[in-house]
Amino acid sequence: MKIGRNQPCWCGSGKKLKKCHLNRKEQEEIKPWEAAQNLRRAFGAKYCSVPDNLKAECKGNIVRAHTVSKSMNLKKIQRNGHIYAFIPSFENLTKNNGVLHPELYGINKASTFTGFCAQHDKVIFSPLEDKEFVGSKDQCFLLAYRAQAREYFTKKSSANLMDFMKQADRGKSPLDQQDIQSMVFHHSLGVDAGMRDVTIYKNKLDTILNTKNFNNINAFIINFQKIPSVFCSAGIFPECDFQGNQLQDLFDLETTPDLLTFSTIATKNGGAVVFSWLNDDDSKGNCEKFINSLKTVAPENITSSLIRFFFEFCENVIMEPTWWESLDKPKHESLVNRLANAASLLEERQADCLCTDNLTLDDWELSGIQEIK
Repeated sequence: MKIGRNQPCWCGSGKKLKKCHLNRKEQEEIKPWEAAQNLRRAFGAKYCSVPDNLKAECKGNIVRAHTVSKSMNLKKIQRNGHIYAFIPSFENLTKNNGVLHPELYGINKASTFTGFCAQHDKVIFSPLEDKEFVGSKDQCFLLAYRAQAREYFTKKSSANLMDFMKQADRGKSPLDQQDIQSMVFHHSLGVDAGMRDVTIYKNKLDTILNTKNFNNINAFIINFQKIPSVFCSAGIFPECDFQGNQLQDLFDLETTPDLLTFSTIATKNGGAVVFSWLNDDDSKGNCEKFINSLKTVAPENITSSLIRFFFEFCENVIMEPTWWESLDKPKHESLVNRLANAASLLEERQADCLCTDNLTLDDWELSGIQEIK
């Protein structure tokens, strides 16, 4: 059935056909510089992520807030002021055929986002930056708050990129236009659901920040004798555990999944990996199931299992240069492929992705476990 030029466009934009896809095939294709510019614009937003009632207290410029602390963590593993990181720029994706590879990057810019003003970045996180980490509930909460603030920033930036993504079919054939618009449509459903979910958790964590009531914060802390060779900070909706069990279906867009945050930190006696989650009336118990499966991993395998998890679920990964360069080609390829699969819009994560692959990646020497309830 042919659509009239004054009828709504077939793509669902709400515009008339003549204002949308009528001459899309003849339009100039998107240039690389145009894509790079839009990506930088979407992820270059600047605002303070604090609750609305605290915004009147904002002072100073919006800063490049470190999700992995520079003074506490990055300086411990840097070499000549640099670490290895995955930089998700359009240029890097293009030169590596869509697969990110780690590059040496300055610690001043590594693991940062423009999501806090100078005042709040300093004051809110002072118990983490200026005090010894002891695993208190407020410290575990602040690690979770910082990780989730970045996830909110990332999801919001992705949502802001959607209008540009809908133009990706410029200069393409009608059949390609339909394929591209279908992919963008289904991706937008996931982005919208993700934005809804991170907003729900942002509001919950904002309430805790305001009230200083940490009763619903649970944490699981794995302590190590050595400083970790891999640092990260993220908030995820865990889909599977370390035994290959499915936990929650992220394709069920009607349900808000359980949120789990995790951070790697340096401590006085070595390092730690801190998992935090909310145990409230909305919790479905999936974070506890994930942690229980982690408890079954043998002590000698715990470091390698965690590193596999980091690369499988988090692109915000920072690596010690000496460690990364010491890995052989199969280990490099395995970790790069894990991150590439996790970032793919088309790949469905396999339930057994965290099961052992028999690659020994490192050993930070387990020294103890803390459970915070």
